[in-house]
Amino acid sequence: MDEFASARLVALVQRALAGEGIRVVAPGGGGALLPFEAKRRFLRDVARDHGLLPLLRAGSLMPASPSDPAVSALLSAVGPRDLFARWQRLERFTHSRHRVVVRESGTGHLVAEHVGPPMEPPEPAEDAVVLGVLTALLPLTGARDVTVGAGYGEPTTVFADGAVTAAPPGHGGGLWRFTWSGTAPPVHPRPARSGTDAVARTRELLGADLARRWTLAALAAELGLPVRSLQRRLAGDGGFTGLLGELRTEAAAALLLRSAHSIGVIGFACGYADQAHFTRHFGLRTAMTPAAYRSAFRRPGPDGRPGLDEPPGPDTVSDMGERPDERSDGRTCEWTDAPTGVRTASDARTTARTPGTARRRTA
Repeated sequence: MDEFASARLVALVQRALAGEGIRVVAPGGGGALLPFEAKRRFLRDVARDHGLLPLLRAGSLMPASPSDPAVSALLSAVGPRDLFARWQRLERFTHSRHRVVVRESGTGHLVAEHVGPPMEPPEPAEDAVVLGVLTALLPLTGARDVTVGAGYGEPTTVFADGAVTAAPPGHGGGLWRFTWSGTAPPVHPRPARSGTDAVARTRELLGADLARRWTLAALAAELGLPVRSLQRRLAGDGGFTGLLGELRTEAAAALLLRSAHSIGVIGFACGYADQAHFTRHFGLRTAMTPAAYRSAFRRPGPDGRPGLDEPPGPDTVSDMGERPDERSDGRTCEWTDAPTGVRTASDARTTARTPGTARRRTA
């Protein structure tokens, strides 16, 4: 299958260049995706004509797109290592040809390398864009006094004192060293506590960051409760695993119906490990693949196109490196209009709620 890269990533670079007074014509893909080679040629031409520095600075626009679910999931990272773990999971979801590999991690530093297939490594322009995005996000995770170096051998300092300082090397700039003096609470807001109800507070915490690798112990620590006590309180709501699965399905269903974000990005933002995990667990609760659910339940807007409450803007980058959406497995069902809800595999009752109205399968 041909690989694709996001038109939104290209639009992000185009907007950043326009902010510097540089006008470029970006390739169009007729949607959120465009051919990988078109994106590569565009970035290569920008680097040839204007250097790598504008591409590195383009990443600073990433935090300005919090409504994008993938950006929101990245912004919710707590600490540098969590950010890199989330980024790597996003790469898996989007089948990215190039990957960020953590080579070394210690107190106050992390070394990462941007790699690709043996005969097709990332080009300098691609290195610069990804490095710029990670550099812009890192201070927002709570890392203080961030310094970033790029290059094999003696690295070139490209970020220090809160600002981009130099362009990465034109060749061999795919090895990156990030250092920080310490960590503080991340700048993104945490949900306010809603009383003392453990189930309500659990829903609030989990729902605020579904992309986090939650464990029962971590949740109990956040709530200030013993693990066994929390287990007992959640037992009536399906337990920790059941409640987390319900919230992920609920959030994914809402995004499938009310946004144009790709299925891979939705799965990443809702905390699934990869596309197969998303498809399997969503299917267990709805008896449908995500693609089939979107196709069956989304209703057209006034113009005949799918109705969207929150279409992705042209400056988001959530589909970077992604292949087209998965397809339905071809199974057919009869449908009747019914109140909103997600049909479970076990019975016809609703177990996850989505905004608006949907249709329920009738046997």
